[in-house]
Formats: sequence, structure tokens, C-alpha cells
Amino acid sequence: MANFIVKFLQNSVARSHRLGIERCRDWAVELAVSLNPGSILDVGCGDGRLLPPYFKDKLVDLHGVEGAPARKAVAEQRGFKMTSFDLNGRWPYEDNQFEVVFSNQVIEHVHNCRLFAAEAYRVLKPGGTVIIATENLCSLLNWFALTLGYTPFSLMQTCGRFLGNPLGLHYNEPLPEYVPLDHPAFSGVSGHVRVLTVRQARELFQLVGFRVQEARSVGILPLPDGLSRVLERVVKHRGHYLKLRGRKPP
Repeated sequence: MANFIVKFLQNSVARSHRLGIERCRDWAVELAVSLNPGSILDVGCGDGRLLPPYFKDKLVDLHGVEGAPARKAVAEQRGFKMTSFDLNGRWPYEDNQFEVVFSNQVIEHVHNCRLFAAEAYRVLKPGGTVIIATENLCSLLNWFALTLGYTPFSLMQTCGRFLGNPLGLHYNEPLPEYVPLDHPAFSGVSGHVRVLTVRQARELFQLVGFRVQEARSVGILPLPDGLSRVLERVVKHRGHYLKLRGRKPP
């Protein structure tokens, strides 16, 4: 009976989860396209499938960062100028190089979030925009998990495995490991190590100099998407996905 209830809850959340992450991703992509940048850095671009379709008819200098060698190679075939480095350290780019820094579901994999934000600020041109999409630690779903004594859903990804929360959709299943366990990029590829709240993200990016134009959440799981959209206007910080837009002063 208990297993049936868990499966029912998981299936109920799965569709809302997918729609929420798609909404957050679409917001980030549409914002990047609307800025009509001449240069963009996609930090953690994976295999590079996200941005190129929207920029194929525009002259855009596309740069990408990816730690998994196989994904990096595919991104290069899609037109990215690729590099790989530890995102907890300095970025190998010139000051004031890009008009947009774009990062979708990556900052939660990084220990040194302050340096991440500071480097995004440094490599942006004056007036440039940072676009961050990630998960929200203080979401309703994560709060519920903590109340039960379980690991927040956003922190279940621990070094190549989903652990600590038997209600999780992939509980105790392995994560795909695109790099070896002892590779410097492993923690960033196979785990969530620092999940921010909406307020924390805003304050962090303000700390390094950004003028934060938008910081809010979407997708109040496990509620259905329609109801979530209504409540998001009132409960602004309980959505499962966090989106932040910041501008480097001109």
C-alpha cells in the first residue's frame, strides 16, 4: 500500500516537474534571443542543443563550457567554440568579452557560487546580461521533504546517485556519469552541491555588482501547472525553479 501511494505521488508530480523545468528553460532561451546579442557564453551547455536553433539565422559568436568530453565534441559540431575547465575557479576569458552569459541548470553544481557570479560579471561587457536558471532550495516541494526528515529533492543528486529521499522519482538510481569519479569535473557533472534560494541568488549577484532585474520562481510542485501559474503571483518564492536576470552597469 505504501509503495502504491509513493508511486501515485511520484506520477502526480512528474508532469508538473517537466512543465516547470521547461517553462524555466524557455524563459531563459527567449530572454537570450530577445537581447539579440553579438556574443554569448553558454556556461554548462551540455551537447549544445539548446541555443543554436534560435540563432541559426543570426551572426552570433557562440562560446560554450562543458566538462564531459563526449558532450563537448557534439557542441563543437553544433557551432560552439568550446572549452572545459573547473567552474569553481577562474574562467579563461578576457574581461568584457561577451554580451550575454547564459547558464541553465548549472550553478547548483558549483561549490564556489560567489566566484561563479563574479566571473560572469567580469567577462560581460558593460551593459551585458547574465541569465541564470536553476532550482530553488525553498520551494514548496523541498520544504515538504525537510518536514518529513528527508533530503530536499533538489539535493538528492549526490556524487552519481539519487539518495536521501524515498519519495524522489529516481530514488537510489545511478546518475549518468559522463566523466570518471576522480575527474576534476565530476562533482559538477554528477551532483547538486549548493542550491540557492530566490533571495540568496538575488543577494549573491548583487554582491558582485549586478543590477538584478528579475529574481523569482516558477513551478509550485506538486500542484498542477495551471494552479501553479495562478499562485506564483502571490507566493513568489515557493516555485521549484529559480530564474534570475542581472545587468552589468554600463
